[in-house]
Amino acid sequence: MNTYMKNYWSLYLDFIKDFESLKYKGFSLSYLIHLPSLIRNNKNLWESLSNEEFSANFKNQVKNQKQVQSVFNKYVRFHKKRPLVKNKNGKVVINYDTILRFPKKTYQEHFKRSKTMIVMAGVKNAKKKTVHRVAKNVHNLPVKYLSDYPINTRKAIMQVQSRARAIIKSHKGHHLYQDKMFQALLNKKIMETINRIDQSILFLEEVSTSCLILSSTHSYIARILALCAAEKGIPTICMQHGIVGNEFGYIPKIATVDAVYGDFERDWFLQRGAPEGSVEVIGHPRFDQAFGFPNISRSKLYKQLGLDKSKKTIMIVVRGNRNMDKYRLLIKTICQKLDVNILIKDFPGSSPHPLTSEFPTAYSTQSFDLYDLLPHVDCVVSYASTVGLEAMLANKPVFILYTNIPSYSGYYNNLKDLVQSNPQTLGEQVIRYFHDPDCRGYVDLTRQNFLKYAYPDSELSGVRLRKLINRLINQPN
Repeated sequence: MNTYMKNYWSLYLDFIKDFESLKYKGFSLSYLIHLPSLIRNNKNLWESLSNEEFSANFKNQVKNQKQVQSVFNKYVRFHKKRPLVKNKNGKVVINYDTILRFPKKTYQEHFKRSKTMIVMAGVKNAKKKTVHRVAKNVHNLPVKYLSDYPINTRKAIMQVQSRARAIIKSHKGHHLYQDKMFQALLNKKIMETINRIDQSILFLEEVSTSCLILSSTHSYIARILALCAAEKGIPTICMQHGIVGNEFGYIPKIATVDAVYGDFERDWFLQRGAPEGSVEVIGHPRFDQAFGFPNISRSKLYKQLGLDKSKKTIMIVVRGNRNMDKYRLLIKTICQKLDVNILIKDFPGSSPHPLTSEFPTAYSTQSFDLYDLLPHVDCVVSYASTVGLEAMLANKPVFILYTNIPSYSGYYNNLKDLVQSNPQTLGEQVIRYFHDPDCRGYVDLTRQNFLKYAYPDSELSGVRLRKLINRLINQPN
């Protein structure tokens, strides 16, 4: 672990232990509140994490992430009912949110309406005091909203917030706790967390549940649902929502089983203290789309995007305006030697990226889905994002532009020299790929070897997920 990582996890454990006495209905709230949500905009703090001298601020001195996961393993065990309830007649509950990303086909083929329930947070309108519902059903599955459950938590919230102020007062001159933004956000998170605890308990009392599926246990709502389910003996499955590109993204592990893409993640979790048998390789249902047929023809797509159908097409994946100078140099390098269409896919937006106005051969992917685009491009260049994996599953050559991330996990290291931090060097590799058959063979072999570790099972993930659910609830496949 580098200094940045050690300081971050030391800060995390300090926060958990310092505020551990903030309890509601048996839950220590510091385990439920996601620390990054309290410090996201604290630029000075994030910059200080790279400073070795900053470690003197911490009572807990973390040397490896097993220390962090072991604390959460103990907390989860305290709340877990043993043995797990095999309620095969209950409903499979899916916590639906923006990062779950199950395709419509997955719901249709693997989740019966009579045996499935969608649970969503619901959004309160503070002025009108109403709940805005996204839909009465999702892909023809019934929906319940946590915000619909009546609660009376005002007194409890005030008491817990008062205890939090006393804790903060006892840490005079603390590098974080005396920050006014931190204090305001902590008060807000205490209120939200207490409300969701009551609503989750009420939901699970009303809906007979056999298994709970979550997209992530970093969302405080999903974390609360997972722990409330654990107290009732309900098994939980946490789907991997993106590559483990950032060391912060998936620890601490909370769910009964984390369903991961490949052996990389399984080994990664176990090395960081995840209990044996709590990680299973099942891929992800959205990646099943990489093995299907495109929804739009090449000629129709090219016409709608304005591409020259006589040229090869390179899709470049960017994230907003980050690292713009690197992407400019990459595109300039490529276009000096290759006469190609450049497609710019921005995450998360679908509006034309500024680079499309700077280069005459650059075009926006508009609002087209990734799986409409992948079959019809000849090469993909991406930062260290999940799109790189998805493109390789679709048999596309992939090159990764590495940007300096202090918490990078090394996910794409097995691509060897197809990962470059210098955009000019990467651009020259792309040029060689299109000009040199030997280079194409090398890139293809490197991709195949990468997938053997990153995504080793070719069976459709939707099928594997259903098998996992059935095993957890003692239902025959």
